[in-house]
Amino acid sequence: MTALERAGFAEVDRHIVVSATGLLAAFNDAGVLAPLDVLAAEAIGRLSGETDERVILAAALAVRGPRLRHVCVEPATQRHAVVVDAQDPEVVEALPWPDPTEWEAALAASPIVGNGSGDEPLVLEGGRLYLERYFRYEEQVADLILDRVASPATSLDPPFAAVLDQVFPVGTASENRQRTAVETAMTSRFTVIAGGPGTGKTYTVAALLATLASGTAGSMPKVGLCAPTGKAAARLTEAVQEYTRWVDDAEVREWLEDIEAVTIHRLLGWSPGRGRFRHNAPNPLPLDWVIVDEMSMVSLPQAAKLMEAVREGASLVLVGDPSQLTSIEAGTVLADIVGPMAEATGDEAAAQPELASRVVVLDRVHRFEERGAIADLATAIRIGDADAALAVVASGDEAVAWIPDRSDTAFDRLWERVVADRAAMVVAAGRVGATEQALERLTGMAILCAHRRGAAGVARWQRDIETALDEQFTGLRYHGEWYPGRPVMITVNDYNLNLFNGDIGVAVQTEEGLRVVFERGGQRLFAPSHLGERATVHALTIHKSQGSQFDEVVVVLPQEESRLLTRELLYTAVTRASGKVTIIGDEAVVRRAVDRSVERASGLGVRLWGD
Repeated sequence: MTALERAGFAEVDRHIVVSATGLLAAFNDAGVLAPLDVLAAEAIGRLSGETDERVILAAALAVRGPRLRHVCVEPATQRHAVVVDAQDPEVVEALPWPDPTEWEAALAASPIVGNGSGDEPLVLEGGRLYLERYFRYEEQVADLILDRVASPATSLDPPFAAVLDQVFPVGTASENRQRTAVETAMTSRFTVIAGGPGTGKTYTVAALLATLASGTAGSMPKVGLCAPTGKAAARLTEAVQEYTRWVDDAEVREWLEDIEAVTIHRLLGWSPGRGRFRHNAPNPLPLDWVIVDEMSMVSLPQAAKLMEAVREGASLVLVGDPSQLTSIEAGTVLADIVGPMAEATGDEAAAQPELASRVVVLDRVHRFEERGAIADLATAIRIGDADAALAVVASGDEAVAWIPDRSDTAFDRLWERVVADRAAMVVAAGRVGATEQALERLTGMAILCAHRRGAAGVARWQRDIETALDEQFTGLRYHGEWYPGRPVMITVNDYNLNLFNGDIGVAVQTEEGLRVVFERGGQRLFAPSHLGERATVHALTIHKSQGSQFDEVVVVLPQEESRLLTRELLYTAVTRASGKVTIIGDEAVVRRAVDRSVERASGLGVRLWGD
C-alpha cells in the first residue's frame, strides 16, 4: 500500500477518498466534496459519535463552504445551489440529497450542531449552517456595526462646516453627495462611502482628511489609512498626496503629505511568529480615525479582526464598490453592509434608518464622461440586464468593441494591435532605454482573462505573444527570462523596495545594464536581481487587475462553462478601462456572465437589514 492510500486517497484519482462511504462517497465521487471536506467531516463524526449520514454530509458541506468563499451553507437550497466546474448540473441535482425538512430536523437534533450559545463545531440559525468559527465572525461584525450606528449622530461643528463650504463650493448634485459623505463621517462613528469606479470615492476621502485637519484647533487627529493590499494602500497614499496641491494651509498640507496608507495587516501589527495581530479588542488601535479603502476585497474574518481593534470612541469609515469582485476568502462584507442602499430603494432602508443614514452611495461617474458607452455597459452589467449589455456591445460605439469569434477578421486586427502596437513597441522602447515610452505603451492596453489557464487563459496569451515577439525580434529570449520590454508584475509585497503585489513594471536597457522601471511617485529603476517574486504579464487575470486603470482593456471570456464567469468579474474588467473596451466572447458567453451573480451564502445582510 502506498503512502497516499494509507492517507485515505485512491492512487488512481487524488480527488477520491477511499475511506468514504454512503453519502460522503457519492458526493465525493461527483466532485461536490473535496478530500479535505470528506476527511474533516469523518473526523467530526468520529470525535462526536455522530452517525447520521445526513448530519455528516452537512458537516462536509459546511467545511466546503469557506473553501468556496461562502460564510455558511443553506441545506434546504443546496441541491440547486451547488455548482461544480466541468460537471453537468443535472448530475449534481440527481445525487441522493436528503429531504430538506427532515435534514434540518436531523441537524437541529444533533449533538454537534448548536444555536451559537455553546461550543458545538456547527451552528444552525435561520436555516443557515455555519462552522462555529465563521458564525462568531459574522455575529461579531454585525454586533460591532449595529453598536456603532446605535449611537446618535452629533451636529457638525461650525469650523468644519465653514471648511466644507470651501471644499465643495459649487453645490452640484454629485458634490452634495460627496459633502453628505464627509458630513456623515464627521458626525458619526460609522460611515460607508460606496460607489462605482470614477465616482469620487478617493477624492471624498481626501476632502474628509483636509476638512478634519483644517477645522481642528490644536493637535491634528490621529488617522489610520489602510487597504487590503499593498498596491491599493500605495495608490490611496498617492491620491491623498495629490489632493494636497489644492490645500493652501501649509500646516494642513504638511500633515496630509505625511499620511501613509498601509495594509490592514500592517495597521493591526501582524506577527508571523506569534500567528496573531498586536492590536485587537484588549489592545485597540491608538487612533481617532480608521479609514479602509477597497473594502469589497476584505473578507469576513479580516473585517472582524479589524473592527474589533477600532477603539470605541474612534470613527470607522469603509470605502469601496460593492459591485466589484469580492474577497478571495469567505464573505461579501461590503455588499452585505451596503445592502438595499446600493440601489437606493426604500422599504428595506426605511426599516433600518440608523444604518441607512450611515451609508452614502456616490452615483455620478466622472471617469467615463467622454466615453458614455463604457458607463452604459458597466451599468447594464451591474444590474444584470444582459439584453442592455449586448445592445451596447453591438452598438458600434467606438468606445466598446465586440469580437464574438476568434476566427473573425476583427480578431486578426486586434491581434496585430496587441503584438505590433503594444508588445513590440514596448520591446523597441525597452531596447533603447526609453523608459517613459515603454511604461506608456505598457499601461495603455491590458489583456484581461477570466482564467489563468485554458484556451482563453493568461498562459495561452502570454505564450502566443512571446512567440510572436521571438519571430519579430530574432533571439529576443535566447539569453534567459529577462529581455528588454518584458512586462513584470510583483506578486509578493516588498516593503524594503516599496513595491507591492500587483505593481507592474517593464525591463529596459540602460547604461548600467538591464533594469526594471516602475512608475510610483516618479520612475524608479531596479536591477532584476533585486526584485522578489514576480511574473511576466503580457496578459493578466481580471482578479489581478482589480484596482488598476488602463486606457484600453481587452476582456477575454472563456467559451466553456466556468463558475468564475460572473457579472462581478465582467463588471470589474470593463471598469478598468477609461477609453475603450473590447470584449472577446460569443453572445451566449456574454449573456451567461451578465446573468450570473456571485452567489456567496452569508447571513450578515440579514443580521444588519432584517429578512
